[in-house]
Amino acid sequence: MKNLIKVFVAMRSIAIILVVAVIGFSMAACDDGSGGNDTPTTPTTYSIDGIWGDNYGTRITVNGKTGVFNALTSSPNALTQSAIDKGYIKIGDPYWQTITSTGTLTWSGQQKNIQYETSKPNIATGTVWRNCTFTMSANGQSLTVTGADTSGATLGTWTRQ
Repeated sequence: MKNLIKVFVAMRSIAIILVVAVIGFSMAACDDGSGGNDTPTTPTTYSIDGIWGDNYGTRITVNGKTGVFNALTSSPNALTQSAIDKGYIKIGDPYWQTITSTGTLTWSGQQKNIQYETSKPNIATGTVWRNCTFTMSANGQSLTVTGADTSGATLGTWTRQ
């Protein structure tokens, strides 16, 4: 019986040593925050604020929840020219509004669109605000605007200036 108790005590001591060793090695394998290769990376968050340009020369300056025209295309199509001639769009007017962050690289808001009659597609009759989504590239250098009202159709692609 004495030998059985000695064996039990010895096994219990070994079990305690094993548990302590497992815990110690587990903690050593954890991230210590030193920035080693095993440190997970957090996606970079960019601001939508700044100047955005399209391929046609239009420039939008975004500050907070609003983006305003700071340059209009030098060669507008007939509908845009009609809107400019009638004063529906001009430098200093808002083009994007109610911009709100919805994620690391996404925003929701509204974009000003030119209205026209179907029978006269080149004659502006006014403007209307349409809901849209802004999605920024991972490097923060381009912005794609898609229409929430138009099943996600691309309304424009913009490059940080």
